[in-house]
Amino acid sequence: MRKPPAITSENSLRSGSIIFGPSRGIRKNMQVYSRIFRCRKDGFDFMGQIKIDLQETVVNVEVFNAIYFDCFDTSPKNIISALEKTLLTKLLSEKNLPASSREAILSLSSKGKTKNKQPSTLDLINDYKVNLKEIFDKLNTEYFGSKIKANIEWGKKVNKNNLTSFRFGSYDPEKRLIRIHPRLNQSFVPLSVLELTVHHEMCHQWVPMKRERGMWIAHHLQFKEKEREYRFYDEARSWEKENWKKLMGPASKTSAPIEQTKTIEITTLTG
Repeated sequence: MRKPPAITSENSLRSGSIIFGPSRGIRKNMQVYSRIFRCRKDGFDFMGQIKIDLQETVVNVEVFNAIYFDCFDTSPKNIISALEKTLLTKLLSEKNLPASSREAILSLSSKGKTKNKQPSTLDLINDYKVNLKEIFDKLNTEYFGSKIKANIEWGKKVNKNNLTSFRFGSYDPEKRLIRIHPRLNQSFVPLSVLELTVHHEMCHQWVPMKRERGMWIAHHLQFKEKEREYRFYDEARSWEKENWKKLMGPASKTSAPIEQTKTIEITTLTG
C-alpha cells in the first residue's frame, strides 16, 4: 500500500501518545497552570512540561529530551507548535480540569493564540489506498484509549451525478458498525476530513444520545466537546464548508479503491 506523503507541516505532525502526570493542588487566584507529561514517540518516552499563563492566555511547552526533535523531518518550531495543540486537546478531555484552565485552553484552541502558530495545510488523499481500519485504530488509540468497539466499512457507491445532500458517515449502535460515504474517498478530499468523519462516528459510541426536555439529542454538549478534541477539527470543518458543492457534484474518476461495498442511507450533509 502506498503511504501518505512525508510529514513536514505542523498540522500534519503526529506528536505521539501523551500521558499527563498528576495534577497539582489548585490554589486560589492561581496565575499559571502547569503539568508534566510523558510523550511516547517511535517506541521511546520523552518527558516535558506545559505551562499556561491564565492571565495572559498564552502557552509554553518544553521537551526535556532534545532527541525528541530528531523524530521529525521539520524544524523544532513546527514540532513545538504541533505538540502544543496535541497537549491542549488532551487537557480538554480531562473531566477534573479546573474551570479557569479550561476557559483559557478553549480560548487558545478556538482563537489560535498558541505561540509559533504556522499557516495550516491539508494533506490530500491523492491516489494512495485509504485503509479505514488503520484510521479507526489510530484514532481509537489517540482519542479513546482503544475503548471503542466497532467495525468500520465504506458505504455503497451511489451512481448519481449530482446530489442535493448526503451523510458523510453513520453509526449503527446495535450492530456497532460505522459506515463512511465513498464520496469522501476522492483525491481532492483532505485526509483530515475523512479522519474527522470517522472520529465523529466514534464519538456516538463514546458519548451516546441523551434525553433532554423530552427529546433524544445525539449531538449534545458532551458530544460536541469530544468531537472538537480531534486536532484538525477547525481545518477540516472549514474545508467542508468551502467545498461542499464540489462534494455534491459528479464523483471523481480518480477516487481511491473502495475496500468494501455496503448499503448506506443518503440523508443529510452531516451524520
